Amino acid sequence: MSLAKIIMVLLTVTFILLSSCNLAFAQSPLTLGLVRNDHLGDGIDTDKEIKQTHVRLFDYIASKLGNFALKVVIVDNTTAIVDLLKNQKVDLYLGSPFISALVDNKSQATPLLTMWLADDSHYHSMIVTRKDSPVIYHLYDLKGGKTFGFSDPESNIGYLLPKSYLMENGIKFSPPSSPADMFYIFTGGENKTLAKILNRTIDAGAISSQLFDSLPSSLSSKLKVVGKSIDIPISIISHRSDMDPGLVDRIISIINNMKTDPQADTIFKKLSKEIELKTIDAKLSENLTGMVAKAINGTESSYL
Repeated sequence: MSLAKIIMVLLTVTFILLSSCNLAFAQSPLTLGLVRNDHLGDGIDTDKEIKQTHVRLFDYIASKLGNFALKVVIVDNTTAIVDLLKNQKVDLYLGSPFISALVDNKSQATPLLTMWLADDSHYHSMIVTRKDSPVIYHLYDLKGGKTFGFSDPESNIGYLLPKSYLMENGIKFSPPSSPADMFYIFTGGENKTLAKILNRTIDAGAISSQLFDSLPSSLSSKLKVVGKSIDIPISIISHRSDMDPGLVDRIISIINNMKTDPQADTIFKKLSKEIELKTIDAKLSENLTGMVAKAINGTESSYL
């Protein structure tokens, strides 16, 4: 074989190898993990719409990274997402605050950003009763066998947050306390909790600040607020433990520059409330971990 032909063969092989590498790089996925029944922004919008909006955000991030395509992995439970993060099979994880605290703790994932309602909108739990209640005037009046309504066991704003808040204020639950200070039920939704309060089926309950603020005066005038939790973000973005720090910095930079990028104008058009992204506060992350442990197993010492 002549030298010219050898060179041509080498060039051809090199071109094929480079093309394969470029194709692989062009198809490199940025993988986002979600838990199917996680309550992202519960009390704000439907779970499906919130998740669709978040996916649009991550699709935008992937496009700005250049040669990345977004891949969304939706699993059925926290155990599955913990396994994926532990095995470095998911790059980013988006979860509601308390579920994220649990997942990050178990998987060694790193909290990256928090999503808050913009325009200083508050997102917290409110403990409410009827204004004409003859027995409940203050939070400590919930003791003594009162009936209380939470929305459902997986809700951040309708169960985990208000329960930890009540425990911090001396309300005892069973387990671990026996006897408990109150009897509680899961109503199936905060609107149902509100209805049961107004219908006197239960003495008090937990609803979101978003629901309370949206009520017409004809209903809000019938309610008495006896407690408010701290404000929490609607969701948290975390990344797997061994993600390249350079890639993490690029993602943060893209998000920080999003407001001035004309290509991002349509990202949140359909949102009923705008989202503001902030870097995670270490104290907030620690508080969320402590609160979810307290709400789930009734003690500060976490099983997580």
